Amino acid sequence: MSWQATDRRIMGISLLSEKHSYSKLTMRFSMPAILLLAYLLTVTSVVSGQDIRRTEHGFPDFQGYWNNLHQTPLQRPVHLGNKQTYSAEEALQLVELEQQAMEERVSPLDPDRAPPEVGSRITNQADDDFDEFPIGIARVNGEYRTSLVIDPPDGRIPLKEESERDDFFTMLVASGRYLDGPEFGWAAERCLIAGPQLSMMFQRGLSPYAQIVQTEDYLMILGEYPYDARIIRINGSHPEFTYPKWMGDSIAHWEDDTLVIHTNKFRDEHSYPPILSSESFEVEERLSLTPAGEILYRYTVTDPALYTQPFTAEIPFTRMEAGRVLYEYACHEGNYSWEGSLRGARVQERLAAEN
Repeated sequence: MSWQATDRRIMGISLLSEKHSYSKLTMRFSMPAILLLAYLLTVTSVVSGQDIRRTEHGFPDFQGYWNNLHQTPLQRPVHLGNKQTYSAEEALQLVELEQQAMEERVSPLDPDRAPPEVGSRITNQADDDFDEFPIGIARVNGEYRTSLVIDPPDGRIPLKEESERDDFFTMLVASGRYLDGPEFGWAAERCLIAGPQLSMMFQRGLSPYAQIVQTEDYLMILGEYPYDARIIRINGSHPEFTYPKWMGDSIAHWEDDTLVIHTNKFRDEHSYPPILSSESFEVEERLSLTPAGEILYRYTVTDPALYTQPFTAEIPFTRMEAGRVLYEYACHEGNYSWEGSLRGARVQERLAAEN
C-alpha cells in the first residue's frame, strides 16, 4: 500500500469515528466513498494562509463546533522515548488495532459468562462501552504525533518528585484525609468543575468536543465535558487584585492571525492528575486556523511549584459536521455519590475503633 493510500485510510477511519455508531456506519458507507471524502479534505488543505475564514472584523473566525477525535495520548508512552512521530504505516496499525477493539466492544456478550471473581474490582465498563472511542491519530504539520505533549522532547509532563510538590491534590493524598469531609474533595469528584483546568487541554472521559462563540472583544469556549463556559476578554488585562476562579482568569490578544490567551488565578481544587496545579499555575494558549480549516491549539503550562520546566502540547481540532451540536453533560453539584463515600468512611472508622 502506498503512503498516500495509507494516509487516506487513516483519515477515513478517523472520519468514521466521529459517528456515534461505528457498526451502523460501516454498513451505511462503503470504504471507497470514505476514502474519496478523505482525499478531498486533503486536497482542500493546499491553499494559501490568506484564505482562512474571517469575522466581520477581519479576525480569524473560530466560531462553531469542534472535536478532537484522536486516540493520541497526552503523554508519550515511555518506551517511545524521543520518537515524536509515527510513520503512516505505524499509524495505520494503531488505528486498525483500535478498530478491532471497537468491534469487540459492540459485539454481544456471552450470556453464560462466569461471574466476577470474589474481591475483584468492578467498574462502569459496561457504561463506557456506549461512549465514543476516537481512533484516529492526531496529525500536525503532516506528522502523525505519538503524544500531544511535544516539549520536553520525551513527550512527558515534567513533574517534580512527590516530596517537592506543593499542590492541593498531592497534599490531600499525603495527608490521608481524602474522606474527612466534602471540603477535601477535588473539583471533579464534587461535580464543581470536571476535567482538566481548561476544557480543550486533553480528552477526559466522555467528550472531546467544544463550541466557540466569538465577538470583537470576547471569545467563549464551551466544552461538552466539562460542560462549563469560559469567557475570555480580548485586549483585556488581569486585575491587579483578584481571587482564584474556576478555570482561572483569561485575557487574550492577537499576534497576526493567532489568538494568544493567558490564564492565571486557578482555584487550588483544580489540581488533579495528569495535570497538577498550584497557585502559581499559568497557561498560555495559542489558537490559529490552518489552511485546511482546522484549529491548531497549542498551550504551554508553567508552574515552578510542580514542574521542573514548562511543558507544551499541540492538538488539532476539526470542525464538526453540519447538524451536530453539543448537549449538556449534567453532573449534580456536590455529587450524590459523594455522600455515600463519606458515610462509608465513617462506618469504617467506627468499625476500626470497635476493634
